[in-house]
Amino acid sequence: MQKQSTQTDGRNTSLMAKPHGDADCWPLSGKPYFYAVIDKLKHYQPIIPQELSEKLPTTTISAKIVYRGKVWDLLYLGGEVTKRFGMELWGKFMTENNITVGDACVFELMEGSSKSRVIVFKVQVLKDDFPLELVEKAEGFCKNNPIDLD
Repeated sequence: MQKQSTQTDGRNTSLMAKPHGDADCWPLSGKPYFYAVIDKLKHYQPIIPQELSEKLPTTTISAKIVYRGKVWDLLYLGGEVTKRFGMELWGKFMTENNITVGDACVFELMEGSSKSRVIVFKVQVLKDDFPLELVEKAEGFCKNNPIDLD
């Protein structure tokens, strides 16, 4: 994997090898992942499920998300009851990438364990135009309506 880092507007713009050229979506590598459909109920913030968060640190640490060859620096709030990314920097990522209600984000854990000081997620954004009234009913939106992968 090639890396070249620069700093622009407070954002680390690391150039990393992208799967399938400039493709926005690619097959998952088999590493742990989760996804979230962006909605207003959770204040646009993805919640990291327990199955994945129990493998991560239980304190606030640095997190990086890689999307379209760029790296955004965030905080992972592992000491909170609800594990998630810090809102301010997550909001900046959403704004800069035009992520809106109804879009789904797939987060694949590329680097990280319970002893890590930094975790890295590769992100895919799946754009969709869900009608707002159907977002809550979307498959995988909540524990009562999970995606069945079998």
